[in-house]
Amino acid sequence: MSELLTGVSFAMRGATMTVARPRLLSLVIVPLILNLVIFAGLVWLVITNRDMLRPEFEGPWILGLDWLRELLSGVAVWIGVAIGLVLAAVGTLLLSAVVNAPFLEWLSETVESIVFDHSDATPVTPHYVWNVWIVPVLQAIGLAIVQGLLAIVFLALSLTGVLSPLVFIGSVWLTSITLVDVTIARKRFAVSDRFRHVNRSLPLWFGLALPFALLPFLLPFGVAGATLAHLRDLRQRGP
Repeated sequence: MSELLTGVSFAMRGATMTVARPRLLSLVIVPLILNLVIFAGLVWLVITNRDMLRPEFEGPWILGLDWLRELLSGVAVWIGVAIGLVLAAVGTLLLSAVVNAPFLEWLSETVESIVFDHSDATPVTPHYVWNVWIVPVLQAIGLAIVQGLLAIVFLALSLTGVLSPLVFIGSVWLTSITLVDVTIARKRFAVSDRFRHVNRSLPLWFGLALPFALLPFLLPFGVAGATLAHLRDLRQRGP
């Protein structure tokens, strides 16, 4: 329980640190704006193409029931629009992992620079750009696919009723994996190491991920806290 509360405190401390420093806040605001643009674009596609969802009834209806025909047609359209909006939100959430990746890697690196009180002096070479900016995006794509598949599995299990808590627990675990990913991806850990990293300190990462599993679009505010948690883990394990 103490580690769970420590994780929550890291989340709050990191979010406060992010808001208080314009350099960190800008790396959160930019991907948020990009994700909002993607969501708005998907919503626009759903709304502008809503007539494609209108059913075509075969043959004439009984005289006097034209109103019912129009009513059912309109209801079908707006039910389709509602489903489309949900899919737009889910699609944006999955794409956000890819959109956020280069910004959040940079954010995590900046937090480390602040903690150690010196900037990263690594020269920006093609090798650096590939490993720090491009590889994390490719890994984020793969991780988003894995998360999407696992989310479907958790949702299917939840339909049994007894296992419904798996939806929430699973979402917190997947959020933990994402926070670990943006914290250590540029250090070129294997993907499997990131799962082990979470499972090794599960209560801590669950506490850290809990606020952002409830509000997934605010996940960038958790990166600073995740970085602080990772640095604490390194200090505890020694040089």
